[in-house]
Amino acid sequence: MNDSEIQTPENESPVVERAVKTVITEQSGTSGELFRFALPMMVAFVSFTIMGVVDTVIMGKVGTAQQGGVGLGMNLTFGLMSLFTGTMGAVNTFVAQAYGAGKYDTLKRPVIVAMTLIWPISFFVWLIVPFIPELVDLMQTNSASRPHVISYMSVWFFGAPFMMLTFVLSGFLRGLGDMKTPMLVTVLANGFNICLDIIFVFGYGPIPAMGTKGAALATVMAMFLAAAMYLREYLSAQHNADFGTRQWVWVGLDEIRHFLKVGLPIGGAWFVEMLAWSLMTIYIASIDPAGLAAHTIVWQCLHFAFMPTVAVSIAAMTLVGQYLGAESIPLAKRSARLSIFWGVAFMALVGFVFAFSGRFLVGLFTVDPAVIELGRKLLFIAAFFQIFDALGITTSGVLRGAGDTRYPLIVQLVSAWVVFIPLTFILGKWLGYGVIGAWIAALVFIILLGCLMIIRFIGGRWTAIRVV
Repeated sequence: MNDSEIQTPENESPVVERAVKTVITEQSGTSGELFRFALPMMVAFVSFTIMGVVDTVIMGKVGTAQQGGVGLGMNLTFGLMSLFTGTMGAVNTFVAQAYGAGKYDTLKRPVIVAMTLIWPISFFVWLIVPFIPELVDLMQTNSASRPHVISYMSVWFFGAPFMMLTFVLSGFLRGLGDMKTPMLVTVLANGFNICLDIIFVFGYGPIPAMGTKGAALATVMAMFLAAAMYLREYLSAQHNADFGTRQWVWVGLDEIRHFLKVGLPIGGAWFVEMLAWSLMTIYIASIDPAGLAAHTIVWQCLHFAFMPTVAVSIAAMTLVGQYLGAESIPLAKRSARLSIFWGVAFMALVGFVFAFSGRFLVGLFTVDPAVIELGRKLLFIAAFFQIFDALGITTSGVLRGAGDTRYPLIVQLVSAWVVFIPLTFILGKWLGYGVIGAWIAALVFIILLGCLMIIRFIGGRWTAIRVV
């Protein structure tokens, strides 16, 4: 579609016309456009995954208990924070739809709403820190990993405001279609994290070896760096000229409620899924260090599988939001279908690799033969749910771009608490299949989730939803 073909009603403002011409081009609704948005995010997420892999490998050099402890600590911290970071992710939806509709004067308001929420949430998170030992004991973590989980989480939580700010400001930029800046920020911050990991974990010069606590401190400092870079970009002269980002405005309770109405279901869905995986990890942690180490390694491998698809999902979220804001439903549908197709194609390939190269992949992380053999079996199970995971990830991005956020929350609640968690303990503990049984439960959960999400997409109700 050429710009000259776009018809603007006589009573429509010039600002809306400019927005439609900005959003809709000859490349609209093509695979090229989708990958132009997704590729920078793939680089960013792969770098994030590499950082996690480096963390895992570094801690593996320290010891199996430390490796499992950091893995469990990561799962628990991200799980507890997912409610808040997911809620902040709604900024992407609001900004994308406002940008597509040409409502430039409203673009900064969801950012300010989210920033307003960061500090009270941070104080709430910090109140949890003194109770971390009791929380870890409640989970019946094995005695070898327990002190490392506690030391990691006790430091990590102080980076909560920086983490939330990165979600807010990256959502603002992605809503505008700027995927390159988040890529650069993420790559730089992750590289900084890896360097600090090596220094703080093993010690260098006057800096003593801090083990798991050093790994957490490196992450906090990297999150601070990322937040500072994002804030600098948000307050840049260009964004201030376009959207008035340097002028603070007070937002009312109605705006906060509207933001939370869209954002909380996103955060709730993330929290439910992360909590389910965390409970699975907690159960595995109660078995033995080798099982926890194998689980942690396979989880890192899975990040390579789904992070590029998450990038496609975020691209779909932005494109769907912009096109629905511009009232171009056919382009929104076309972008959505392409994101699902490419997500499924990629993860089908990854599933094949997992099925036939499990021993090699796990061997990259550890030399423990028991961990390698168990990890190989877990990757073989994971191979069978890759396609369904792709369906769930990509369709959730489409629905979030539209503002259809309550259905994914309900699906997550039902799938996790009626199927995943009960089945984990039935297969793992009661029937005695242990770690293998827990991962079979994950297989059933992800297949169910993917099927329910694609049904919602096919129904088409999301095309009629607007948040702006």
